[in-house]
Amino acid sequence: MKIILILILIFTHQLVFSKSNDSPDLNFEKVQGQSWKEWKKELKEHLKKENLKESTIKLIDRVDFNPKVIKYDRKQPEFKLTFQKYLQRNINKKKKKELNFYYKQNKELLSLLNEKYKVDPTILVSLWGIETSFGKHIGKLDILSSLLSLAYDGRRQEFFLKEFKLALKILEDGHILPKDFKGSWAGAFGQTQFMPSTFHKFAIDFDNDTKINLFKKADALASGANYLNQVGWNNNLVWGEEVKITLTNELKNLSQKKKYKTKEFWERIGISFKNNYNEKVLLRLVIPDLEEKQFFLVTKNFDVILDWNRSNYFALTVFLLSDEVIK
Repeated sequence: MKIILILILIFTHQLVFSKSNDSPDLNFEKVQGQSWKEWKKELKEHLKKENLKESTIKLIDRVDFNPKVIKYDRKQPEFKLTFQKYLQRNINKKKKKELNFYYKQNKELLSLLNEKYKVDPTILVSLWGIETSFGKHIGKLDILSSLLSLAYDGRRQEFFLKEFKLALKILEDGHILPKDFKGSWAGAFGQTQFMPSTFHKFAIDFDNDTKINLFKKADALASGANYLNQVGWNNNLVWGEEVKITLTNELKNLSQKKKYKTKEFWERIGISFKNNYNEKVLLRLVIPDLEEKQFFLVTKNFDVILDWNRSNYFALTVFLLSDEVIK
């Protein structure tokens, strides 16, 4: 009966949209004693109490369980990449060449988005490149199957059931056809890899065709720009830079606690900045991995990218790749 209580809790309360593609583990127990078919039947009964069309709910009938997504969800890497190896995978000669090609090819669109949403075009094109290689690698797995399989498995049941319902709503509203609704194993889709909850909060119909289709470049990049704008991107801030530093326990503690300090503070301990910053700017120290060989001072725009993806590796790579744009 536990699954019934969980479903009632999820589908009878107002949805709270997450500002991030990540979600903390909620550790719900795996469904016990119910087959996939039985579980879907029970889910359909609860969805009938929602404001969804019967034709939308019937889409569940053709959703197959995908054991691959469970393996992906549980898979632990055999070794942890160092930051340097992560960089080498994501910033190389080929990626730099593509970055500048797509930046120049889409300069007009990126400029329009910057004018409207006040988001640096170099950051937007960098995010686009890292997320889907400029729209070339968007994922091939059925979104409904991925989300429902992960919910049935139960590790983060409430989260994935919420995302599944929101995915159904995207289809019901006609933004995307069911046959085209494909993406990552975790349910992210489109050229900017939005989760359904992120779609409902930030996605934009930029080409004015009455549909929001994140598989289209204009809608995807506009939605990405709107996301960054809404969570606090500041075009007047330089993101930061790599610095040489003698690591002390005090500085390590500041890094761990994510404490921002004035430019004057960092200069007093011997930092010589390459970039020009406003005298009132606040910066914090980021040490990307346990090797403690690379150090970065970053402004609050860094936290905006962390909102998109909660990984220091990812955020630093976005900024370092953006620095490779030749304007």
